[in-house]
Amino acid sequence: MSSHVKRPHRLLVTGGRGRLASLIADHFFAPAYATTLYSREGGSGLQPLDALLQPGHLHAKDTLLHLAWSTLPATSEKSPGMEQAHDLPWLERFLTELVARPESHRPHLVFFSSGGAVYGNAPGRPNRETDPCHPPGHYGRAKLAAEQLILQAAAAGGLSAAILRISNPYGYPVPDGRPQGIIPHAIRAAVEEKPLPLWGDGHACKDFLYYTDFIAALYHILAQRLQGVFNVCAGSSHRISEVIALVEQHTHRSISTESRPAPAWDVQDSRLDPAKLIAATGWQPQVSLDEGIRRSVAGYVDH
Repeated sequence: MSSHVKRPHRLLVTGGRGRLASLIADHFFAPAYATTLYSREGGSGLQPLDALLQPGHLHAKDTLLHLAWSTLPATSEKSPGMEQAHDLPWLERFLTELVARPESHRPHLVFFSSGGAVYGNAPGRPNRETDPCHPPGHYGRAKLAAEQLILQAAAAGGLSAAILRISNPYGYPVPDGRPQGIIPHAIRAAVEEKPLPLWGDGHACKDFLYYTDFIAALYHILAQRLQGVFNVCAGSSHRISEVIALVEQHTHRSISTESRPAPAWDVQDSRLDPAKLIAATGWQPQVSLDEGIRRSVAGYVDH
C-alpha cells in the first residue's frame, strides 16, 4: 500500500447559515473535500468569519467561496446602505490583508455575485461578461462594487480570483418567508392551495439554473481554479407566466395569483450568456426548466 495519502482539498465557505452554502457543503465532502462553513458570529458548528483574517489560517491550495452577504434584492431596498455598512468594509479589509500576505497564504477566491441584478436588463441579447453593467437596485450596485474591489486586488496583488455572476439556482428547499425564488414559492402555493404574490403581470423574463447543473459548474470552476468573471446560468430565459404554467402542469393544480406592481429594482429582462464558462471548462447545463420543475415538485411532495 502506498504511504502517500492524498489530502482532501480545503474548501472554506462563508455565509454558512445560508441555504446555498449548506447545499455546497452537502455536495463537497470527504474524502475529496474538507469543507468548513463560516458565518459572522460563528457557533452551531460554524467558524466565525473573522477567523479568515487570522495569520496562518489560509493557504495557497485552499479555495474560499465567499457567499456571506447581509441582504437580498428585496431587503436591500428596505434597508439602503446595509452592504456599505457590513459587507463591503469587511471584504475590503480581507482583501487588503490577503494581498499583503505571501503567496503561500493566498487561497483561490471565488466570489458569488449576481447575474440579473448586476447587469440590469439585457441589451436585446443575452448579457456577456464584457458588457457594461447597469444595476437598477441597491443590491446589484453593491455586488458590482464588491466585484470591483476583488478585481482591483487581483490586478494589484496577484490574487487568484473568480467572480461568478449566477442566475437563479433552484431545486432545493428555501424558507417560506424568504422574498426570493419564484419556483419554490409557486410550488408551495400550488400544493398548499394558497395565493401566490406576484410582482408585475408575469411577463418578466429570468434565467433559471437547476441546482445539479450549478453544482456541476462549481466542480469545474474549483478543479481548474478559474480566474476572471463568468456567467453561471442555463443560457435560456423564461417568463414568470411560463414558470407558473409549468408548476400548475406538474402539480395538477391551478395557482391563484395576487398581482402587485413590479418594483423598479426588479430586472424585467434578464438573459445571460454561458459561452465563456462553457469554453473554459466544457461544462454544459443538462436540466431543462420543464424537467427541473418536475423534479422540484416531486421533491416537495416527497418532503
